[in-house]
Amino acid sequence: MAFFGLRKWPTPVLKPIWPFMAAGAVTFYLVSSLQDAAVRSPEYSSDPKNPHAQRIAAQSPHH
Repeated sequence: MAFFGLRKWPTPVLKPIWPFMAAGAVTFYLVSSLQDAAVRSPEYSSDPKNPHAQRIAAQSPHH
């Protein structure tokens, strides 16, 4: 059945873009890890502008 004149073709979608999806996942993980390390650094962990300061203070062994 042709829908609007289009036929079903075996077009590979996932096969050519898997490296980009993998690179995106790795980049997301690395940026997230870097952000978490920066937020937990001693310089910014007690900064009042840090939105995660209360969570970090609750998790730290010496608060």
